[in-house]
Amino acid sequence: MEWVEKKSSELYVSSSGLSKSSDQFGYGYPFLSYKDVFNNYYAPDKLSTLVNSTEKDRMKCSVKQGDVFLTRTSETTDELGMSCVALHDYVNATFNGFTKRLRPLTDEIEPKYAAYYFRSPYFRSQCISLASLITRASLNDGMIRRLKIRYPLNRKVQEKIGEILYTYDTLIENNTKRIRLLEKMAENLYKEWFVRFRFPGHENVEIENGLPKGWKMTNLFDVADVTYGFAFKSNKFCDNAELNPVVRIRDIQENHTNTYTDEQCEDKYLIGKNAILIGMDGIFHMCLWNGERAYMNQRVVMLNSKEKGVCNYLLYLAIRPQIKYWEQVISGTTVAHLGDKHLRKVKVLLPEKAILEKANSIISRAMDEKNILQHQNSLLARQRDLLLPRLMSGKLEVKEELLE
Repeated sequence: MEWVEKKSSELYVSSSGLSKSSDQFGYGYPFLSYKDVFNNYYAPDKLSTLVNSTEKDRMKCSVKQGDVFLTRTSETTDELGMSCVALHDYVNATFNGFTKRLRPLTDEIEPKYAAYYFRSPYFRSQCISLASLITRASLNDGMIRRLKIRYPLNRKVQEKIGEILYTYDTLIENNTKRIRLLEKMAENLYKEWFVRFRFPGHENVEIENGLPKGWKMTNLFDVADVTYGFAFKSNKFCDNAELNPVVRIRDIQENHTNTYTDEQCEDKYLIGKNAILIGMDGIFHMCLWNGERAYMNQRVVMLNSKEKGVCNYLLYLAIRPQIKYWEQVISGTTVAHLGDKHLRKVKVLLPEKAILEKANSIISRAMDEKNILQHQNSLLARQRDLLLPRLMSGKLEVKEELLE
C-alpha cells in the first residue's frame, strides 16, 4: 500500500464555532456540543442540543458531511484534540465555540477513515506535543495547520479500514441499544415504585408527610461511601498492561481502560465490581463498573452503598436523574464541572424492608444482564483500539482481495 502524509492545511481549512450565553440554549436549531465531539468518533445522527442561532450563524458554523471537529481547549493536554466526524449534512446545525471545525478542501480523505485516524495514537500524540509548548491546553489555527495527516493513497483502502473499525462500533451500538432497554425497564420500575408510589400493596399503606409510612428521605453521603480519584501524572500514562490500570473520564462510558501507569497510590482508589463511577467533567457519564480492577484518576468519583439492603444497582437508579439534572443546570457552551457541593445536595429515598428486597431482586436481574452486554462491549472496544493503530500505521495491511 502506498501511504501519503500531508499537512492539515493542504487537506482542511479550520474555523471556530459558535459561542452563546447559556440562556440561548434549549430552543432553536440543532447544535453539535463539546460533549458530542469529546465522546464520539462520529457526530450523533441526531443532535439533541438546541441553540438560538441566526441565519448568519448557521451559514458560518454549518456542519457538513466530512467535517472533522476537534476540541480546542481542555483541562489537560492528554484530552485535547478529541475528535468526531460528521457522516452526513446536518440541516441548520451549528457547532460549539470550544471546538474547531476542519472542513475538507479535497475529497482525498474518506470520512470514516478520518473518524478513526483523528483518534489514532499518531495524531493524538501530535496534539499533545503541540499543547505542551504553551501554558494552557489549547489548539489554535496555526497549530492545527501544522498537524500531519497520514493516509493510504488508494481511497478504497481508506474505505475498507473505516469499514473494519466501523463494524466494531456497530456491534457496540447494537449492544448499547439492548443495554438501554434493560436500563429503561429498571428505571420504569423505580419510577413506578419509588416516585409514583405504586409498589405492590401500596393501596394498604398510609401516606405520612408525603411518603409511604415507614419510608424516609436521606442524603447521599449518609448511605454511600464517596471517594474522589487520585491525581495521577498524565505524562506517565502508557499502554503497558503489566502496570497499574487507571480509569479516566473517557473510560467510564465504555467500562474499560487502556491506560496504565507505574505510579503508586492507596488501595482506597481501587474500583471494585459494580461500583458506581461518575465522570465529573464534560458529560457526567455514570456507570456500574464492570471492567477490571483499576485505580481512579482525578475528576472521577466512586460511590458504594453502605446502607444495609441497598444495593449499588438501586443507588444508581436513585441518583442518576439528579446527576443528569446537575449536568443540565451547570452546562453551557464550555465543559461542565460536577463538584462536591452538587453531590451533597443529592437525596436518596429509602423504602421499608420488604419493598426494598423485592426491588433489589428484580432490578439486579436486569442489571446483571446489562453487565454481560457491557463486558462484551468492553472486549469489542478493546479489539477495535488494538486494531486502530496497526491499521493506521500500515503494520496491518488491507489485502487487495478485500477491496473487491
